[in-house]
Amino acid sequence: MTPDKLVDILNTPIPGKTRRPVSIDVKDVTISFKASGKGVFTAVKDINLSIGKGEIVCIIGHSGCGKSTLMNAISGMVKPSQGEVIVDGNRVTGPGPDRGIVFQNYSLLPWLTVYKNVYEAVDAVMPGKSAKEKAELVAENLKMVNLYQHKDKLPGQLSGGMKQRTAIARAFAINPSVLLLDEPFGALDALTKASMHIELLKLWNLDHRSKTIVMVTHDIEEAIFLSDRVVVMSDGPAATIREIVDINLPRPRNKKDIVHLPEYMDVHDRLLNLLIKNFSIEDEGVEYQP
Repeated sequence: MTPDKLVDILNTPIPGKTRRPVSIDVKDVTISFKASGKGVFTAVKDINLSIGKGEIVCIIGHSGCGKSTLMNAISGMVKPSQGEVIVDGNRVTGPGPDRGIVFQNYSLLPWLTVYKNVYEAVDAVMPGKSAKEKAELVAENLKMVNLYQHKDKLPGQLSGGMKQRTAIARAFAINPSVLLLDEPFGALDALTKASMHIELLKLWNLDHRSKTIVMVTHDIEEAIFLSDRVVVMSDGPAATIREIVDINLPRPRNKKDIVHLPEYMDVHDRLLNLLIKNFSIEDEGVEYQP
Protein backbone atom coordinates (compact mmCIF):
# COMPACT_ATOMS: atom_id res chain seq x y z
CA MET A 1 0.00 0.00 0.00
CA THR A 2 1.33 3.43 -0.97
CA PRO A 3 1.81 6.19 1.65
CA ASP A 4 -0.82 8.29 -0.15
CA LYS A 5 -3.36 5.47 0.09
CA LEU A 6 -2.67 5.08 3.82
CA VAL A 7 -3.20 8.80 4.38
CA ASP A 8 -6.53 8.57 2.52
CA ILE A 9 -7.66 5.71 4.76
CA LEU A 10 -6.53 7.42 7.96
CA ASN A 11 -8.43 10.57 7.04
CA THR A 12 -11.66 8.97 5.90
CA PRO A 13 -14.24 10.03 8.50
CA ILE A 14 -16.87 7.67 9.85
CA PRO A 15 -20.05 9.56 10.81
CA GLY A 16 -20.67 9.08 14.52
CA LYS A 17 -24.31 8.11 14.11
CA THR A 18 -24.02 5.81 11.09
CA ARG A 19 -25.98 2.62 11.69
CA ARG A 20 -23.76 -0.43 11.30
CA PRO A 21 -24.64 -4.13 11.02
CA VAL A 22 -24.53 -5.84 14.41
CA SER A 23 -21.30 -7.76 14.95
CA ILE A 24 -21.69 -8.78 18.61
CA ASP A 25 -25.01 -9.18 20.42
CA VAL A 26 -24.97 -9.97 24.13
CA LYS A 27 -28.49 -10.92 25.16
CA ASP A 28 -29.66 -11.12 28.79
CA VAL A 29 -26.34 -12.64 29.89
CA THR A 30 -25.81 -13.67 33.51
CA ILE A 31 -22.64 -15.50 34.52
CA SER A 32 -22.41 -17.32 37.85
CA PHE A 33 -19.77 -19.59 39.35
CA LYS A 34 -19.83 -22.13 42.15
CA ALA A 35 -17.82 -20.66 45.02
CA SER A 36 -16.14 -23.15 47.35
CA GLY A 37 -18.16 -23.25 50.55
CA LYS A 38 -20.00 -20.06 49.66
CA GLY A 39 -22.72 -21.20 47.31
CA VAL A 40 -23.00 -19.41 43.97
CA PHE A 41 -21.14 -16.23 43.03
CA THR A 42 -22.73 -14.11 40.29
CA ALA A 43 -20.13 -12.08 38.42
CA VAL A 44 -22.36 -10.24 35.93
CA LYS A 45 -26.14 -10.11 35.64
CA ASP A 46 -28.64 -9.23 32.91
CA ILE A 47 -26.09 -7.84 30.44
CA ASN A 48 -27.48 -6.57 27.13
CA LEU A 49 -25.06 -5.05 24.66
CA SER A 50 -25.02 -4.71 20.87
CA ILE A 51 -21.79 -3.74 19.08
CA GLY A 52 -21.72 -2.71 15.43
CA LYS A 53 -19.36 -4.11 12.82
CA GLY A 54 -16.14 -2.13 12.70
CA GLU A 55 -16.86 -0.41 16.00
CA ILE A 56 -14.28 0.01 18.78
CA VAL A 57 -15.83 -0.38 22.23
CA CYS A 58 -13.97 -0.18 25.54
CA ILE A 59 -15.28 -1.70 28.77
CA ILE A 60 -14.22 0.07 31.97
CA GLY A 61 -14.98 -0.36 35.66
CA HIS A 62 -13.43 -1.13 39.01
CA SER A 63 -11.46 -4.33 39.65
CA GLY A 64 -13.81 -7.25 40.15
CA CYS A 65 -16.72 -5.73 38.21
CA GLY A 66 -16.78 -8.54 35.65
CA LYS A 67 -15.12 -6.82 32.69
CA SER A 68 -12.91 -9.79 31.84
CA THR A 69 -15.74 -12.23 32.58
CA LEU A 70 -17.90 -10.48 30.00
CA MET A 71 -14.98 -10.49 27.55
CA ASN A 72 -14.49 -14.23 28.14
CA ALA A 73 -18.16 -14.85 27.38
CA ILE A 74 -17.72 -13.13 24.00
CA SER A 75 -14.56 -15.15 23.34
CA GLY A 76 -16.34 -18.40 24.22
CA MET A 77 -14.01 -19.29 27.08
CA VAL A 78 -16.81 -18.80 29.61
CA LYS A 79 -20.35 -20.10 29.10
CA PRO A 80 -23.21 -17.84 30.27
CA SER A 81 -25.39 -19.26 33.02
CA GLN A 82 -28.27 -17.46 31.36
CA GLY A 83 -28.70 -15.72 28.03
CA GLU A 84 -26.51 -15.96 24.94
CA VAL A 85 -23.82 -14.24 22.89
CA ILE A 86 -24.21 -13.93 19.13
CA VAL A 87 -21.21 -13.06 16.93
CA ASP A 88 -21.81 -12.36 13.24
CA GLY A 89 -25.13 -14.16 13.42
CA ASN A 90 -23.76 -17.31 15.10
CA ARG A 91 -24.37 -18.34 18.70
CA VAL A 92 -21.10 -18.55 20.64
CA THR A 93 -20.57 -22.04 22.08
CA GLY A 94 -16.78 -21.93 22.49
CA PRO A 95 -13.60 -20.24 21.24
CA GLY A 96 -13.24 -19.84 17.48
CA PRO A 97 -10.94 -18.32 14.84
CA ASP A 98 -13.50 -15.59 14.15
CA ARG A 99 -12.44 -14.02 17.47
CA GLY A 100 -8.81 -13.10 18.01
CA ILE A 101 -7.67 -12.47 21.60
CA VAL A 102 -4.77 -10.44 22.99
CA PHE A 103 -4.02 -10.61 26.72
CA GLN A 104 -1.93 -8.37 28.97
CA ASN A 105 0.65 -11.15 29.48
CA TYR A 106 1.16 -11.54 25.68
CA SER A 107 0.66 -15.37 25.76
CA LEU A 108 3.63 -15.99 23.46
CA LEU A 109 5.32 -19.39 23.37
CA PRO A 110 8.77 -18.64 24.84
CA TRP A 111 10.58 -21.41 22.90
CA LEU A 112 9.39 -20.13 19.50
CA THR A 113 10.71 -17.13 17.59
CA VAL A 114 8.58 -14.10 16.78
CA TYR A 115 8.03 -15.51 13.28
CA LYS A 116 7.10 -18.98 14.55
CA ASN A 117 4.67 -17.60 17.16
CA VAL A 118 2.69 -15.98 14.38
CA TYR A 119 3.16 -18.82 11.88
CA GLU A 120 1.84 -21.50 14.28
CA ALA A 121 -1.41 -19.56 14.73
CA VAL A 122 -1.84 -19.09 10.97
CA ASP A 123 -1.01 -22.76 10.35
CA ALA A 124 -3.63 -23.91 12.86
CA VAL A 125 -6.42 -21.63 11.61
CA MET A 126 -5.74 -21.83 7.86
CA PRO A 127 -4.78 -25.44 7.06
CA GLY A 128 -5.93 -25.06 3.46
CA LYS A 129 -3.32 -22.44 2.59
CA SER A 130 0.04 -23.45 1.12
CA ALA A 131 3.24 -23.02 3.12
CA LYS A 132 4.18 -20.13 0.83
CA GLU A 133 0.86 -18.36 1.39
CA LYS A 134 1.19 -18.77 5.15
CA ALA A 135 4.74 -17.42 5.09
CA GLU A 136 3.64 -14.40 3.07
CA LEU A 137 0.79 -13.72 5.50
CA VAL A 138 3.12 -13.90 8.51
CA ALA A 139 5.67 -11.62 6.87
CA GLU A 140 2.99 -9.11 5.90
CA ASN A 141 1.64 -8.82 9.43
CA LEU A 142 5.07 -8.62 11.06
CA LYS A 143 6.00 -5.82 8.66
CA MET A 144 2.81 -3.95 9.54
CA VAL A 145 3.91 -3.79 13.20
CA ASN A 146 7.57 -3.12 12.28
CA LEU A 147 8.82 -6.43 13.66
CA TYR A 148 9.95 -8.29 10.56
CA GLN A 149 13.58 -7.41 11.23
CA HIS A 150 13.19 -9.07 14.66
CA LYS A 151 11.45 -12.20 13.34
CA ASP A 152 14.20 -14.59 14.50
CA LYS A 153 14.28 -13.37 18.10
CA LEU A 154 12.76 -15.28 21.00
CA PRO A 155 10.18 -13.55 23.24
CA GLY A 156 12.77 -13.34 26.03
CA GLN A 157 14.85 -11.07 23.80
CA LEU A 158 12.01 -8.59 23.23
CA SER A 159 10.81 -5.52 25.11
CA GLY A 160 7.27 -5.44 26.49
CA GLY A 161 6.07 -3.32 23.58
CA MET A 162 7.63 -5.68 21.03
CA LYS A 163 6.00 -8.68 22.70
CA GLN A 164 2.63 -6.96 22.56
CA ARG A 165 3.13 -6.04 18.89
CA THR A 166 3.90 -9.71 18.21
CA ALA A 167 0.67 -10.74 19.95
CA ILE A 168 -1.32 -8.18 17.95
CA ALA A 169 0.33 -9.25 14.67
CA ARG A 170 -0.60 -12.86 15.49
CA ALA A 171 -4.20 -11.88 16.20
CA PHE A 172 -4.52 -9.90 12.95
CA ALA A 173 -2.77 -12.60 10.90
CA ILE A 174 -5.60 -15.11 11.46
CA ASN A 175 -7.97 -12.39 10.16
CA PRO A 176 -10.73 -12.62 12.78
CA SER A 177 -13.85 -10.51 12.36
CA VAL A 178 -13.66 -9.62 16.06
CA LEU A 179 -10.57 -8.63 18.05
CA LEU A 180 -10.78 -8.94 21.84
CA LEU A 181 -8.20 -7.08 23.93
CA ASP A 182 -8.03 -7.77 27.68
CA GLU A 183 -5.98 -4.92 29.20
CA PRO A 184 -3.32 -5.43 26.53
CA PHE A 185 -1.30 -2.31 27.35
CA GLY A 186 -1.70 -2.27 31.13
CA ALA A 187 1.88 -3.32 31.87
CA LEU A 188 3.52 -0.89 29.44
CA ASP A 189 5.07 2.47 30.23
CA ALA A 190 3.24 5.61 29.07
CA LEU A 191 5.33 6.24 25.95
CA THR A 192 5.16 2.62 24.77
CA LYS A 193 1.43 2.54 25.49
CA ALA A 194 0.88 5.66 23.37
CA SER A 195 2.86 4.06 20.54
CA MET A 196 0.78 0.88 20.79
CA HIS A 197 -2.45 2.89 20.52
CA ILE A 198 -1.23 4.29 17.20
CA GLU A 199 -0.13 0.83 15.99
CA LEU A 200 -3.54 -0.64 16.83
CA LEU A 201 -5.44 2.12 15.04
CA LYS A 202 -3.09 1.88 12.07
CA LEU A 203 -3.87 -1.83 11.68
CA TRP A 204 -7.59 -1.16 12.10
CA ASN A 205 -7.42 1.51 9.39
CA LEU A 206 -5.38 -0.68 7.03
CA ASP A 207 -8.13 -3.28 7.40
CA HIS A 208 -10.61 -0.58 6.29
CA ARG A 209 -12.06 -0.46 9.81
CA SER A 210 -13.88 -3.73 9.20
CA LYS A 211 -12.74 -5.45 12.40
CA THR A 212 -14.84 -5.05 15.51
CA ILE A 213 -12.63 -4.35 18.53
CA VAL A 214 -13.68 -4.83 22.15
CA MET A 215 -11.16 -3.83 24.80
CA VAL A 216 -11.09 -4.05 28.59
CA THR A 217 -9.15 -1.24 30.25
CA HIS A 218 -8.80 0.72 33.50
CA ASP A 219 -7.46 3.75 31.63
CA ILE A 220 -10.06 6.46 30.91
CA GLU A 221 -7.76 8.39 28.56
CA GLU A 222 -7.03 5.20 26.61
CA ALA A 223 -10.74 4.42 26.32
CA ILE A 224 -11.58 7.90 25.04
CA PHE A 225 -8.76 7.98 22.51
CA LEU A 226 -9.55 4.56 21.00
CA SER A 227 -13.30 4.14 21.34
CA ASP A 228 -16.51 4.89 19.54
CA ARG A 229 -18.35 4.03 22.77
CA VAL A 230 -17.34 3.27 26.36
CA VAL A 231 -19.28 0.74 28.44
CA VAL A 232 -19.12 1.57 32.16
CA MET A 233 -19.76 -1.39 34.46
CA SER A 234 -21.29 -1.13 37.92
CA ASP A 235 -19.45 -2.66 40.86
CA GLY A 236 -19.70 -6.41 41.44
CA PRO A 237 -20.86 -8.89 42.45
CA ALA A 238 -23.79 -9.20 40.03
CA ALA A 239 -22.39 -6.28 38.03
CA THR A 240 -24.47 -4.71 35.29
CA ILE A 241 -23.91 -2.00 32.70
CA ARG A 242 -24.16 1.32 34.50
CA GLU A 243 -24.05 3.47 31.38
CA ILE A 244 -22.85 3.48 27.77
CA VAL A 245 -21.13 6.72 26.78
CA ASP A 246 -20.71 7.81 23.16
CA ILE A 247 -17.32 9.25 22.19
CA ASN A 248 -18.22 11.86 19.60
CA LEU A 249 -14.70 12.89 18.68
CA PRO A 250 -13.74 12.97 14.99
CA ARG A 251 -11.22 10.52 13.55
CA PRO A 252 -8.31 10.56 13.04
CA ARG A 253 -7.54 11.62 16.61
CA ASN A 254 -4.39 13.36 17.72
CA LYS A 255 -3.79 13.02 21.46
CA LYS A 256 -2.16 16.42 21.78
CA ASP A 257 -5.11 18.13 20.12
CA ILE A 258 -8.19 16.30 21.41
CA VAL A 259 -7.39 16.79 25.13
CA HIS A 260 -8.08 20.51 24.66
CA LEU A 261 -11.48 20.00 23.04
CA PRO A 262 -14.56 20.77 25.18
CA GLU A 263 -16.08 17.47 24.01
CA TYR A 264 -13.06 15.58 25.36
CA MET A 265 -13.17 17.31 28.72
CA ASP A 266 -16.91 16.73 29.04
CA VAL A 267 -16.72 13.00 28.29
CA HIS A 268 -13.61 12.60 30.53
CA ASP A 269 -15.45 14.20 33.45
CA ARG A 270 -18.53 12.07 32.76
CA LEU A 271 -16.57 8.81 32.81
CA LEU A 272 -14.57 9.82 35.87
CA ASN A 273 -17.74 10.75 37.70
CA LEU A 274 -19.35 7.40 36.81
CA LEU A 275 -16.33 5.50 38.13
CA ILE A 276 -15.93 7.31 41.45
CA LYS A 277 -19.47 8.47 42.22
CA ASN A 278 -19.73 5.94 45.05
CA PHE A 279 -16.46 6.99 46.65
CA SER A 280 -15.93 9.99 48.91
CA ILE A 281 -13.39 10.94 51.56
CA GLU A 282 -16.02 11.15 54.24
CA ASP A 283 -13.61 10.93 57.16
CA GLU A 284 -12.00 14.15 55.91
CA GLY A 285 -15.30 15.81 55.14
CA VAL A 286 -14.39 16.11 51.45
CA GLU A 287 -16.38 14.79 48.54
CA TYR A 288 -15.32 14.63 44.89
CA GLN A 289 -16.79 17.33 42.65
CA PRO A 290 -16.29 16.69 38.89
